[in-house]
Amino acid sequence: MAEVFLLSNLNINLPSFLRAGNKMSPYLKDLWTGAVWGGSFLIWKDRNNCLCEGLNVSVANEKRKWINQIHETAMLSTSLMHNSQSDLGILRCLCVAVHSCKYPMVKSCYWELPQIGEIKITTDGAAKENPGKRGIGCIFRDYNGCVLASFGWHIAWIESDSTTAVEAFKTNNIPGIFEAAWENTRRYMRHIRFSANWREANFSADALSNKGALLQEGVCETETGRLAFLKKIEVPMQEYFRFF
Repeated sequence: MAEVFLLSNLNINLPSFLRAGNKMSPYLKDLWTGAVWGGSFLIWKDRNNCLCEGLNVSVANEKRKWINQIHETAMLSTSLMHNSQSDLGILRCLCVAVHSCKYPMVKSCYWELPQIGEIKITTDGAAKENPGKRGIGCIFRDYNGCVLASFGWHIAWIESDSTTAVEAFKTNNIPGIFEAAWENTRRYMRHIRFSANWREANFSADALSNKGALLQEGVCETETGRLAFLKKIEVPMQEYFRFF
């Protein structure tokens, strides 16, 4: 069976057999795992029949039973194969159904600069468990794309990867606990606009929120300029991609 799955130099022990499936496509891994456990069960059962019951075992019959167990695994598996010649050859040899991988849909997104005199605030939130520690990250950038950490602006553009949060602020449907703070902010600001963007074009705020989730409860860190651990920030109008 190892030859069918294009495997060689396996150690003769069960953990080694099972680990060999980690290098396969998800569908082939399911079939290989089923073959290992199914074959182990058949060997154990036939050994008991020979030693305890004195029965003769037909190798041809046991092979057919083994193949049938692999076919049953194929019917139960919902995993997908790699669309490759090697995977297809193995499946054809086993005479099981082909679970071809769907081609991903790719869409592009961009990080846009704010207008002159406007500050763009990109935000993101993170949670390590549910319920558990949570964090929020915000990064402030001006119309030149420079990272800021000062206050006193009257025009702001807030962007988040949460469409729900953006719609809540756009429609003024704010949770009661934040209403007073939000009204104070609106009175102070001359203009605020909101937009939603995918995380692929909002990765700096995502990194900040994940760092925030690791801080102690109630701790807030603020730094002037770009933080040292931010290895990269969004490049204005560079095309980023999201896979669905």
